[in-house]
Amino acid sequence: MSPGDLSRAHESLDSPLKCVSCHAFGTGSAQLKCLDCHEEIRRRLAEKRGYHARVVKGTGPQAGQDCARCHGEHNGRQHLLVRWRTPKARFDHREAGWALEGKHAPLACEKCHNASKITAEDRAGMKRSDLGKTYLGLSPKCTNCHVDEHHGDLGPNCGRCHSLETWKTPPLFSHDKSRYPLTGLHEKVACAQCHRRMPPQSGHVQYKNFGFFESCKSCHKDPHGGSFAGDCQKCHSTNGWKSARLAEGSFDHGKTEFPLSGKHSAVTCKKCHKTENFKAPIAHARCLECHQDRHNGQFAARDKGECGACHTDSGWKPAKFTVKEHASTRYPLLGLHTKVACAECHKGTGAATNYHPEFASCRSCHKDRHRGQFAAAPHENRCEGCHSEAAWKQTRFTPADHLKSRMPLTGAHIAVACADCHRRAANPEETKFRFATLRCVECHESLHGALAEKFGACESCHTTRRWKETGPFDHSTTGFPLTGKHRGAACTACHKPEIPGGKTLITFRGTTQQCGACHADVHEGQFQTATERKPDCGRCHTTTNWRPTGFDHQKHSTFSLAGAHELVPCRMCHDNRRDVGTRKIVAYRGTPKKCEECHR
Repeated sequence: MSPGDLSRAHESLDSPLKCVSCHAFGTGSAQLKCLDCHEEIRRRLAEKRGYHARVVKGTGPQAGQDCARCHGEHNGRQHLLVRWRTPKARFDHREAGWALEGKHAPLACEKCHNASKITAEDRAGMKRSDLGKTYLGLSPKCTNCHVDEHHGDLGPNCGRCHSLETWKTPPLFSHDKSRYPLTGLHEKVACAQCHRRMPPQSGHVQYKNFGFFESCKSCHKDPHGGSFAGDCQKCHSTNGWKSARLAEGSFDHGKTEFPLSGKHSAVTCKKCHKTENFKAPIAHARCLECHQDRHNGQFAARDKGECGACHTDSGWKPAKFTVKEHASTRYPLLGLHTKVACAECHKGTGAATNYHPEFASCRSCHKDRHRGQFAAAPHENRCEGCHSEAAWKQTRFTPADHLKSRMPLTGAHIAVACADCHRRAANPEETKFRFATLRCVECHESLHGALAEKFGACESCHTTRRWKETGPFDHSTTGFPLTGKHRGAACTACHKPEIPGGKTLITFRGTTQQCGACHADVHEGQFQTATERKPDCGRCHTTTNWRPTGFDHQKHSTFSLAGAHELVPCRMCHDNRRDVGTRKIVAYRGTPKKCEECHR
């Protein structure tokens, strides 16, 4: 009657008399009584948990038809009762009511589905002897597979702190939700530093029920040896042990021998209290007890180098050493020196700053702007001879000082501005104060051309009082000595000014010495000859008097005055006058020579 042998699991039922063990007859339709034996499945269906609760409908005989879809019988002893609708390796564990995620996803089925993981409650309801081949009996609780490292201290829900991705450094745990939120440097402390094993060797890590965080001293040693009462947080915070701050009213340094003021109030305690034993005495009478001499002993002779003479505890810079204090040094600051920045004279930075520079000469600091023009005696490059601290451009070199120089200022030169002679060059350092020569032409343009080259300096004729005022020029050194009336003649009467190109020029060289060049011919050419177009006035006239006194009638005329004629005045014979233009002139030519022409 059987359609085939039962599987090895059911072979004890392979008999015609035992068909009713699995089949229900007389119901009108075939029904299987699988749940009558498999109570563990019936219980899971009733609790609606696990894979069977998803694929089996109900818990009565009708449910057996659903069982047969995966578990077929009468197929022989070697037949496997479990028929996977999908391969076991690709089974979607969500169908079992618990998705595999994180570290669980790559695990083999046997890693969890083995007899050691079956709960005691499910083990009691299973009839099969080989529990290693069932997939039932597992619980989704973490402690079903994992050892509770906390021994129940933190409860059964591991998911509050841990994730399926990693067990260590639980990402879901926040110390802020605990009784002791972590702040500052506590956030960087490894968990094991505080959560130790209890007992140390074999005990479990304690995460709950310990009270040693109520005080800093529970974990930290007091480095001050009990110098301070109260807890550490009055001065320290979790941001750092060294950055201590005194809580209000906790400690008043003003009551000690060294009240803190200025920059000292911001100094950390450990800067002075090296050993952290605040009861140990600290030398503080002098600044140098704590501070290094930044000036390398340059001020050792003054107050033994004590800093307080120049500095205050409000700040190292600026120093309180001002112009007023500088007056007590060997170099008081005056004039423009009072405005000079300290670093301009005291070169260097930091400890290398020189506070005793050379100052014996201005050139110790200042460049020689005159390029050695005053290097020789008597100046010897001493700037103070002309300049003062009041102003560089305002010199105190006066005309009186100029009298002692190679070029004493006299006359109109006294009123001449310095820059008129010492003209400023484009580069101030090229301004000339010493000249190769002191000739007038160094400053004044020569109006006489090459004349100055013959007679030397202009002072041969001119004086420093006025340009037009001439001096005692010795005309005898020329080819035309001045005698008689000529001595009172103005220079320009003979040396006529010319204006070539609009510029006045007086020519002295090449001036003619003929009388006719300066004097008009009052005789209207009566004494001209074929060779002399201008008459020689000197034959009749002298420079002493205009009246003729030197005419030699014997030599210069054709009528000898020998005898009584010598005493006859000229007008007695030359009495004939003729009109020339608007004036009358004495006629000398054409005078009668026959006796009867004059004598009756």
